[in-house]
Amino acid sequence: CVRSERFQFKHPRSAWMFDPEQVQTEVCVRSERFKFNAAHFVAFRGFRERLHGHNYTASVRMMGPVSNQDGYVIDFGEIKEVVRGVCKQLNERFLCPENSDVMKINRQGENIRIDCEDGASFSIPVSDCAMLPIVHSTAEELAALLWRRVIDAFGTERLSARGITALEISVAEAPSQEARYCRSINNTSPSSFSQPQPCPALTSS
Repeated sequence: CVRSERFQFKHPRSAWMFDPEQVQTEVCVRSERFKFNAAHFVAFRGFRERLHGHNYTASVRMMGPVSNQDGYVIDFGEIKEVVRGVCKQLNERFLCPENSDVMKINRQGENIRIDCEDGASFSIPVSDCAMLPIVHSTAEELAALLWRRVIDAFGTERLSARGITALEISVAEAPSQEARYCRSINNTSPSSFSQPQPCPALTSS
């Protein structure tokens, strides 16, 4: 876990003081347990990958004021519990993009049948699938999906009470390739979450 902090010193003889209106602190949590092993393939008009898998990992960054009551932006333990739960939903599953515009996806009994533009067909047990409201099972769209699920798991009231202003989720398919989805949490309606908003408060790592 890494904290990246910017403090304001109010008085040379006083303790560190935090002004929520002026000072924001960024917290970052990475864990070996923020992972999910899953199969997928990306398909779009005129192209389809072979079915394959990744050992995905995730990380989280949040921005907000430090509480004078407990000294936290938010408890690292809370972040770990939520993100582990979100990752668990995808672990050992086929990541099925329900909103694909090049695949016909239907349930046939206890299986999900997928018919692709190139003529390939797959039949996968329902219990082995994670049915996801995305168009492509790319790291970019998975990061946006995890962002939404982390917000939902925490609850906007909880995050607002802590003064959290921004959230970033990273999803990596491999150590050298990842996608980051970052936006303000001021407007978290389901209809708008797929459109990124600027996140100037979160610094690059």
